[in-house]
Amino acid sequence: MPDQRMPEHRSPGRRVRALAAGLTLVLFTTVFSLDYTVKRGDTLGKIAKDHGVTVSELARVNNISNPNLIYPGQVLIIPGTETEQPAQEQPKEVVHVVKSGETLAKIAAIYKTTINAIAQANKISNVNLIYPGQKLVIPASAPTGGGTTDSSKRTDRYHVVKQGESLAKIASLYPGVSAQQIARVNGIIDGVIYAGTRLFLDGPVYEPKGGGAQVTYVVKSGDRLADIAKAHKTTVEAIVSLNGITNPNLIRVGQKLIISGSAWVCPLESASFFNDWGFPRSGGRYHEGNDLFAPKGTPVRAPVSGTVKQVVGSIGGNQVNLVGDDGVTYLGSHLDKFGKSGRVNAGDIIGYVGNTGNAAGTSPHLHFGMYLNGVVINPYPVLVENGCR
Repeated sequence: MPDQRMPEHRSPGRRVRALAAGLTLVLFTTVFSLDYTVKRGDTLGKIAKDHGVTVSELARVNNISNPNLIYPGQVLIIPGTETEQPAQEQPKEVVHVVKSGETLAKIAAIYKTTINAIAQANKISNVNLIYPGQKLVIPASAPTGGGTTDSSKRTDRYHVVKQGESLAKIASLYPGVSAQQIARVNGIIDGVIYAGTRLFLDGPVYEPKGGGAQVTYVVKSGDRLADIAKAHKTTVEAIVSLNGITNPNLIRVGQKLIISGSAWVCPLESASFFNDWGFPRSGGRYHEGNDLFAPKGTPVRAPVSGTVKQVVGSIGGNQVNLVGDDGVTYLGSHLDKFGKSGRVNAGDIIGYVGNTGNAAGTSPHLHFGMYLNGVVINPYPVLVENGCR
């Protein structure tokens, strides 16, 4: 999708946020907070006292290691008052008994979930090794077929969550819409929703497929399948399967191997983030992506192979638009500086974390957005599924 049709990420200087403070079996807490710009002469103690919070709370929320070091113009998140609302009741989990000839891919397709989701739920380290009679737990967030009307298109129907509402209650307000459908199209994987958040009622759901086409690799002296697999971010099993290898320990110099495309790569490793999709912004707008926090200068990597275009603007600052080979366009804003552009492979460095554009004064972070067929979608489930924190 041309970048001209993708609005740059906007982040007003003073805005309301909702932060997840906790989740129990009975309730979860939603915290409303404000941004405060540090003035000359301010101390963390004075700011905390003026807003009725503690210094330690301010330091924790803003990742401040030294409470005595703040500076004029710095933007701080001020935690607000806590309110309670009932937690979303989760659907019961489904157990599938593996039949002869079945694969995880086939089972995932039956339940409209992903291979990774089933593998994680059952602690499967090798997705190619399952056996007849094995009992697999299908994640509760996965639909079990029927009853949903989500599609590859979005009608732009949405609901703004009110205090005390659950997904089930919201779904009951709209004929033909289920709680599972709302969860899927908004990337809600734990049942937690926040008052004030915009939730779409329909739209596409993305499942990562990896972003690299198949390539041919010529075996060199000293190569091992394990080393080749690691270098290409794939598995020995995948290479063996693609090339009909009967003995993984026997490969020869000059042998040509077909290597599957690279897996989905975390754009920012060990980042701090949560599901802030749909949070309210100034001017009646809503957050269309996730903010991933990391130290300034942390490398940002291409999640898939594709083509990168670099853009500089007053809102998104230094921004990259990656048109991925998987059919998704990825957006990364507020970079400190750019990395590789043009044709890139999954894992290539395409930028470095910063706070350029209208994020100046905030903690360094990457605004990460995803667009599927021109429709913005929530990156959160993909980030979590691929272990990006």
